[in-house]
Amino acid sequence: MAIVRIGLAGCGSVSQRGLLPHLTQDDIDRWCELVAVMDPVPGRAQATAHKFGVPLALEDYDEMLASEIDAVVIASPIGVHYEQAMKAIAAGKHLHLNKTMTTTRAEADAVIETARAAGLKIVASPGNAHQGPFRRIKEIIASGEIGRLYWAETGTAGGGHEYEAFRKGNDVLTNVSPAWYYKRPGGGPMYDMAVYALHNITGILGPVKRVAGMSGIGLEERSFKGERIPVEMDDNTHLLLDFGDNVHCLAYGSNSYGGPARAFASCFFSGSVGAILLDRQGLQVWARNIPDGHRTENPPRDMPFVQGPHLELPERHVYSDIMHLVDCVLNDKEPAVSAEHARHVIEIIELGYKAAATGQTQELTSTFALRELTVGPD
Repeated sequence: MAIVRIGLAGCGSVSQRGLLPHLTQDDIDRWCELVAVMDPVPGRAQATAHKFGVPLALEDYDEMLASEIDAVVIASPIGVHYEQAMKAIAAGKHLHLNKTMTTTRAEADAVIETARAAGLKIVASPGNAHQGPFRRIKEIIASGEIGRLYWAETGTAGGGHEYEAFRKGNDVLTNVSPAWYYKRPGGGPMYDMAVYALHNITGILGPVKRVAGMSGIGLEERSFKGERIPVEMDDNTHLLLDFGDNVHCLAYGSNSYGGPARAFASCFFSGSVGAILLDRQGLQVWARNIPDGHRTENPPRDMPFVQGPHLELPERHVYSDIMHLVDCVLNDKEPAVSAEHARHVIEIIELGYKAAATGQTQELTSTFALRELTVGPD
């Protein structure tokens, strides 16, 4: 295969703001080409194709799968990821899935097993755990500089997608309703946002053993351009994760205002003689043997393929994951941004909701190994 021909499913917010600008840059022509876009909203795929110069625009997903593409990027609402993934695998297409890959452990198992049997590659975002700051945190903890690790905290808070500036227009490309973020299946801040924090923390500390939690709905109704949106999914979830050996983590996902003090998916680690905080200023390290007790580091936030014009575009991390899939297809490599890692995070969320509903701690059974992310042939 000389290049990977990509079809994009879903031309909503994440695609318009980030994926389409990235995937239509000239510098990726030697590896891949975006040849088709699909969206079920009448006129959206056609307007997208016209704006970004994509050859094929479709409203039917099955028609796109029947076209001459090698891989599918699924950027549809989370609740349809499973169905679209299984159809893509049946059609023999490699897959990039935006977060969250599916909404249940059983769905994730089916996607992984079916793709493996078909010899197809899956990259499941987000791959942020491979970035420099998280690698560096892992190194500091392993070095013993902060002593015996006791606990961590991470999470995400966001006021709501209805307030995003992108959605203020009235044309078919920007008048994108956020209603699905509050519906079943796939809505709620855990699947939408906390997934980043959970990928990061498990990338550092490894698989979770047990989860307990509390969860509920804060605002029962939202609105968008006069449309009333009843909130079906919990929008205020707080979990206690047990990593084994008495290492615990508080993790939260909330559709509330995070404010400047709470960087998105920031994380804090408390050890017996020191602590680590990743925030907007960089990596803060406190320890007894550091001069003045504190230092600040700024590890590079490097991401494969993010260079040139891509450094200035939104959703750089998703673009990097898509190009990782392209690299794995062209060089026949096992993805490091793996479906197995995504499955484990999905099980945390699924069992976290169950723990909150039953009041009983839940045992996880999935696991994963964090592979090194490389570019080009191994």
